[in-house]
Amino acid sequence: MELFFQSFLGFIGGLGIFLYGTHLLSNGLQRVAASKMRTYLTKLTDTRLKGLFSGILTTFLLQSSTVTSILLVGLVSSSALTLSQAFGVVLGSAIGTTFTVQILTFDISMYSSIFIFLGVIFIIFVKHDKWKSAGFILLSIGFIFFGIHLISSALEPLSEQARFLEILLSLSENPFIFAFISMVLTALFHSSAAMIIIGIAFVTNGVLTMEAVIPLVLGANVGSTIPVLISSTTSSKEGKKLAVFYFSFKFIGVALVFFGLAFLGPLMEMIPGNPGRQIANFHTIFNVWIAVIFLPFLPAIATLFKKLYPPKKKSPMFQVDLPEHLLTVPEEGLYQSKQEIVTLASLVHKGMIRRLEDYIDGKIDKQKLYEIEILIDASYIQIQQFLLKLAQKDLTDEQSNLEVKLLNILNDIEHIGDTVIRFISIADKVSKKNIILNEADLEKVKTLLHYIEKTYVDSLSAFRDDDLQLAKDNLQYQASIDQFEKDVKFEHFNSLIHKKEHNPDISAVYLDIINQLLHIYQHSMNISRTVLGLI
Repeated sequence: MELFFQSFLGFIGGLGIFLYGTHLLSNGLQRVAASKMRTYLTKLTDTRLKGLFSGILTTFLLQSSTVTSILLVGLVSSSALTLSQAFGVVLGSAIGTTFTVQILTFDISMYSSIFIFLGVIFIIFVKHDKWKSAGFILLSIGFIFFGIHLISSALEPLSEQARFLEILLSLSENPFIFAFISMVLTALFHSSAAMIIIGIAFVTNGVLTMEAVIPLVLGANVGSTIPVLISSTTSSKEGKKLAVFYFSFKFIGVALVFFGLAFLGPLMEMIPGNPGRQIANFHTIFNVWIAVIFLPFLPAIATLFKKLYPPKKKSPMFQVDLPEHLLTVPEEGLYQSKQEIVTLASLVHKGMIRRLEDYIDGKIDKQKLYEIEILIDASYIQIQQFLLKLAQKDLTDEQSNLEVKLLNILNDIEHIGDTVIRFISIADKVSKKNIILNEADLEKVKTLLHYIEKTYVDSLSAFRDDDLQLAKDNLQYQASIDQFEKDVKFEHFNSLIHKKEHNPDISAVYLDIINQLLHIYQHSMNISRTVLGLI
C-alpha cells in the first residue's frame, strides 16, 4: 500500500509538472509568434490545402489548437478568411497537435535538467525581453520532459501491483468506457498530449497492450475538443461554428474507427517503431486520415453551417465584442481591442463630428447625438475594463506599450464625444439668448470643423494602419490651425468693433464654441502623438 501511495504521488506530481510545462510553453511561444502566425494565416490560406498546412504549422509552433482557434475566430469575423478556409486550418491544427506527441516520445528526459537550468538563467539574469521569452520556452521544455520521466518512473512499480492491473484490465476490456474516461480526463487536463503520454507510459511499462491503449487515444482526441466547445458558448457565432466543426469531425472520425476496432490490432503491428512510437504514429495517422476524408467536402460543410447558424441582422448601433477567452491570448486580445477602438472611433466620426455642420444649420435633431454619446460612454467602459484585465496578464514590453497606447487613444475618443455634447450645449445658448452670429462667424466655425474632421480622419487612419508618416504629417499641420485660431479671434473682435456691438454674450458664446472645437482638435492630435509614441 505504501508503494502504491508513493507511486501515485510521483504520478500526479509528474503529471502536474508536465501540464504546467505545456502551459508555459504555449504562453512562451504565443509571446514570440502569435502576431506572426495571424499574418501567416491571412496571407497563406487562400486554398483548403494551404489552410490545412497552415493549421499544422501554426498549431505546432504555438503548441495549442485552442490558440489557433482563437486566431481563426478573429480572422473569420473580419472576413480575412472564409469559413471553408478556416475549417481547413482546423483540420490542420488537429494534425499539428500530434507532432507534439511525436517529439515527446523521444527519450531525452535525461537532458531536462539542462533545459531547466538554462531557462532559469535567462529568466532571472538576462533583462532583454526576447531572451526572457526564450528562457520560459527552455524552462517549459525541461518541465515537460521531467514530468514525462516522473510519470514513467511512477508507473513502473505499479505494473507489479496486481490490484492496480486488475482495475486497468477491466477498464480496457470495455473500450467505450475506457475511451469515455480518457475523454473526460483530457477535457479536465486541457491536454490530449498528457493523456496519450500516459497511454504510452502504460505500454512501455508493460501495464497495458498496444491494442488496449487505442480507445484511450481515441477518447483523448474527442476530449481535446470539449474545452473549445465549452468556451465557445460565450464566443461569437464564428467561434461557435469552428468549435462545433472541431468537435464534429473528431467525433465522427472516432466513431468510424470504433466500428473497425477489432481489425486495428494486426494493423498496429504494421506501424513502424517501438510500442511508444507506434502509438504516437497511430495518433498522427488517425488525424491525417480524418483530415483527408473531410477536406474535399469543406465548401459543402461551410454552406451547411451557414444554414445552421444564419447571420443575425446587424444592429444599427455599435456593440463591443471582446469575449473573455481572448484574455488567454494577449496578442489577439490586443489586436481585437484595437479593431473595436477603430470601429468606435469611426462611429464618433460618422455619428458626431460629421453631423456638427448639419446641427449648426439646424438640419438634425440633437437627441440623436445624445444617444450616440451614451453608446460611446458604455463602449468606452467595456473596452477599458477588458484592457485593464489584459494588463494583469504576463505581457511583453511591446505588448504593454501597445496596451497603454490603446488606453490613451480610447480616452481621447471618449473625450471627443463629451466635447461634442458640450459644443451642442453651448450652441443652444445662441438660440436661448437670441444671439445671432453673423455669416462670417458661422463660416469660420464651419471652416474650423472641416480642419478638425480632416485631422481626426487622418489620425484615425494613422492609428488603424500604423502609418507613422501620416501621424507626423498631421502634427506638422498644427501651426496652420494655431494661426487660424488667432485669425478667427482677431476678425471676430474687429467685426464687433466695426459694428459697434456691445453685447458681451456674443463673444462669450462664439469663443466658447471655437474653444470646444479646438478641444476636439487637440484630442485628435493626441491620437497622432500616441501613434508616434509621444505620450
